[in-house]
Amino acid sequence: MLGAASAITLSAFGCGSSTPKNTLDDGGTASDGNDGGTSTTTDPTSGTGDSGTGDSGTGDSGTPCKGLQCQQVTCGGGGDTTVTGTVFTPSGTIPIYNAIVYVPNADPVPLTKGATCDRCGAVTGEPVVTALSAANGQFILKNVPAGKNIPLVIQVGKWRRQVTIPEVTACSETKLADPELTRLPKNQSEGSMPQIALTTGACDKLGCMLPKIGIDASEFGVESDGTAKAVHVYKGADNGGPTAASQASAFWSDATKMMKYDMILLSCECTESLNNKGGADGPAFTAMADYLKAGGRIFTTDFMYAWYRYSGDPDLRSATDIRGGAPQAGSPMTVNASFPKGQALSDWLSVVIPGSAGTASAEVVFGNIKSVDETKTQLWATSGAMNRLPEGPRIFSANLPVGVSADKQCGKAVHIDAHVNSGLLDAVDKDYPASCKDVMKPSENLLAFFFFDLASCIQDDGEPPTPPPVK
Repeated sequence: MLGAASAITLSAFGCGSSTPKNTLDDGGTASDGNDGGTSTTTDPTSGTGDSGTGDSGTGDSGTPCKGLQCQQVTCGGGGDTTVTGTVFTPSGTIPIYNAIVYVPNADPVPLTKGATCDRCGAVTGEPVVTALSAANGQFILKNVPAGKNIPLVIQVGKWRRQVTIPEVTACSETKLADPELTRLPKNQSEGSMPQIALTTGACDKLGCMLPKIGIDASEFGVESDGTAKAVHVYKGADNGGPTAASQASAFWSDATKMMKYDMILLSCECTESLNNKGGADGPAFTAMADYLKAGGRIFTTDFMYAWYRYSGDPDLRSATDIRGGAPQAGSPMTVNASFPKGQALSDWLSVVIPGSAGTASAEVVFGNIKSVDETKTQLWATSGAMNRLPEGPRIFSANLPVGVSADKQCGKAVHIDAHVNSGLLDAVDKDYPASCKDVMKPSENLLAFFFFDLASCIQDDGEPPTPPPVK
């Protein structure tokens, strides 16, 4: 905690208007609880502050305050009761952009596993104050209820963790400096996690990012483990992964199976591998399109452009012009900072990878994508010409269904036209995740940014994110 706090006396009358109020020694009065942002949540650790469990009197506007609202105070001299900190990945090492942070006034509603239409703006837990984390992961909560054991929720889509702040002192800054307090959950006993499917591929070990960002080894399993494990591995064309893993060919040809997952990471198989997708007109491409339109999220690299080139959704298929074949392109990629999230990516990279200066690196960058329809997609990065290959798009995303207004979109796809991890020290094999032995690569940091952005609620990426309103 920084700064000297004013003494506070909680009146027996609560948040009265003409009766005695929560009074500071500088003459301030309790807030009516309507200041702040908003949020969303769910977790095993719920509750309200020590003296915030019931209704008490009325606020300055004459409306009754409830629970922790009655512990909000008005500070003299333009002061405020704030809580600051940085949201991190489960490892406590990588900052997270655009996380929702809030103080709940009730138990958040449990989150449902599997693909759902999760648009930004929905909230549970009756947030008293809310904020979003900036590109450097930092957040500032204002007008926070003062007192002991104040609950705090951190949420990114279906990632959610609730912790307790030991004490918030009125009219001063409470700084949460310990990453252990402001990181996302490592396992499902600490909070909520999305259900994730990982398909293997010999040319890109996407799955090795997951243990590196801090997901516990206990959370990795296979389809038969059900929701007891947050990450399920499926065998792609390389037949890699745990011995008990199911085949990806049966998985991605069945929309019902895919709907059990919030997001799917599709590792590059070194070719389009149409044989394990039923051919160019195979059932896998129709099932994947249905999954995306219903709220599913996918991440692809390199040859997994096949999911767009042959999509069963003609609108998604027409959103890109694909040359294919994995021709090598210029590197590094230049981040498109012309829209708010693109600027945030550029700023985030400069924090996580000092000296990146608006560029994004990958092990090998490809030129599979000739162009994208920017009325249907969001262009995130481009790179220059190489070997007579012209400059072109290298990272794009699409909200699904494409071509409709943001309030009707539910799913999302992200493609990085590159290899994220093709190193020799990492493997997604029968010993996974113990087989991931290398350090975190710059390209895996890039993947981590998009991994959490993919997990977050759906919004128009061309607009600045805003916190949901308080209840």
